[in-house]
Amino acid sequence: MIEAKQGDKLLPEAPQAEEPGKVLDLMAALTESVSRAKAARGETGDADVHDLPKKRRPPRRRPPRRRRK
Repeated sequence: MIEAKQGDKLLPEAPQAEEPGKVLDLMAALTESVSRAKAARGETGDADVHDLPKKRRPPRRRPPRRRRK
């Protein structure tokens, strides 16, 4: 190919794939993998859902007092 480009010749044709590649559904594969992993761990899939506690804000810091001259 490099020699053909250097000599201004026609480039050789790329070989055609005889059969198109297999297309995978990634979400279906992920869902199946997760369900197999949960089954291996013995999880039922029902999770306890609860609200998270609210974050407490730290007290505001006051700027340092100015000294009087």
